[in-house]
Amino acid sequence: MRLKLKLVLITAALSVYAGGNAGTYAAPPSDACSLVTAAQVSAALGVTVGDGKGSVPHECEWSQPGAGVGGKGVLVEILGPMGSKTPVDRFNTAKMPVPRIVKTPVSGLGDDAVFVETSGAALYVKKGDFVFQVRVHGFPLEEIKAKEKTLAVEVMAKL
Repeated sequence: MRLKLKLVLITAALSVYAGGNAGTYAAPPSDACSLVTAAQVSAALGVTVGDGKGSVPHECEWSQPGAGVGGKGVLVEILGPMGSKTPVDRFNTAKMPVPRIVKTPVSGLGDDAVFVETSGAALYVKKGDFVFQVRVHGFPLEEIKAKEKTLAVEVMAKL
């Protein structure tokens, strides 16, 4: 009888422990449009943008209404697996040196972050296994980088 009671108590304790920790680790966001608001994007860019729109949940774009090609806006993408590469693998690939592509580490964002400069710039940020990228367009390069960092801070606040 004592053995049964001990087993019941141990099972109950383990159930409480497991259940008590279930909410500790929230699932990472999967909807890029939920990571920042149009108001946050408008404030960061200094122009009014419409609501975020994405053809797939892991990408969302905010842009000036009626601005057309070359207008000001931002794309936020949650990196997912691609083939055998995990989001972290993809982040590490983005950091790898490539001739004529400038890659600059960024401190103070997540576990690791890097600007990747080609014709514009993209800011990649990693926090644990979660990786996202922010791409601002329609501004000079140094403004793009500052605005991307501002928006990345807003995204990090939701993680």
